[in-house]
Amino acid sequence: MSTTIVFSALNEEVQVRWHPTPAHGQCSDLWCAEDQEKWQRIHSEAKRNEMSASRSALQDILGQDLQQMRFVGGKPEHPKGAISLSHCKTGAVAAHSPSLAVGVDVEVERSQLTKIAPKFVREDEQHFMEDLGTQQALQLIWGIKESLFKLYGEGGVDFREHLHITTLERNSDDSGWIGMAWIYPTHDREVAKACLVQGRYHEGTYICLATHRRPMAPIKTARFTLREWNLSDAPWLYELNQDPEVVHFTGDAGFASIEAAHGLIATYLNYQRDGYGRWMVEDKHSGEALGWCGLKKNPWGIDLGYRFFRKFWGQGVATECAEATVNWAREMGLPRLIGRTLTGNPASARVLEKLDFERYSEQPIEDFATGQRMNAEDLKRWQGQQMVMMKLDL
Repeated sequence: MSTTIVFSALNEEVQVRWHPTPAHGQCSDLWCAEDQEKWQRIHSEAKRNEMSASRSALQDILGQDLQQMRFVGGKPEHPKGAISLSHCKTGAVAAHSPSLAVGVDVEVERSQLTKIAPKFVREDEQHFMEDLGTQQALQLIWGIKESLFKLYGEGGVDFREHLHITTLERNSDDSGWIGMAWIYPTHDREVAKACLVQGRYHEGTYICLATHRRPMAPIKTARFTLREWNLSDAPWLYELNQDPEVVHFTGDAGFASIEAAHGLIATYLNYQRDGYGRWMVEDKHSGEALGWCGLKKNPWGIDLGYRFFRKFWGQGVATECAEATVNWAREMGLPRLIGRTLTGNPASARVLEKLDFERYSEQPIEDFATGQRMNAEDLKRWQGQQMVMMKLDL
């Protein structure tokens, strides 16, 4: 029997199983015809055993239903959702998701990765060597890029040019690694694809998983469109945070450059991990950027927030966009939203009150800041104010 591999994110949407390589693998009439034919063409017993392990792992996910599996351009597909397979000499992994695109890879430790690193590690990925250790970083970068390649599934991908890991770190429970990566346009693809990437160390192997969630459908209101950020939104995001009045109650220091704003978008994993995040707000007719509004998963709950250019204040923009966000959250089955505001910012509190948020906690900002990374200058500016917590059960 296989072992379930638990990653820190998306376990409700993706199943991953590990199966050790058997000593004498067997072809099964439960496999699809293409697999049975492939088995007959393999002369190496070791490779046959690895193939058997990968199909056993997938069978433990899908049950006996492997005969419907097909290969399109070498990529396995199944009517029940996206699947991906990988194997090495000690075992194999299978991944399946009914809702997300997936790619999975398993690797034993390979010292020769050091020699070929220039072929797959970008200059801006070199810092992972210092952060994680050279060998571990190389194993993860290689495995993640293999999983991205399998997710893409169309060939014509250069591991340095088209596959970019923008962030990779230990996850919060220290059980593995999590980060963001991008598949950049090739001659066949014109849109960059954001992916959540994860890694686990299991029985002497590195198992890497890449997943892609399709962008959400834009939210339409009477006047505005709310949509996911994209990499070209960096200039307006930089400009928004340059206004000291806009960020007065936020605790944000702004961005040092447009490149820094671009870096935030490139490492923003919320859409891929949670299925929601902060959304750009555009004028429905002119396309002008007004600011952002949306949700964020925090330790205290799912936070509703918004930020707009000052020239749009006092025009009901925040209320209209926040109401649309609440309606979207209700349709998605989210249980509760949280709003936070300082007593010195009554306009924000009024927006939340219009949407039937109720106050449930109030404490001095100095107490709220305990254990949190908050700027000393902000705390000095907000001295004497209360942090008000408000909730809305959906």
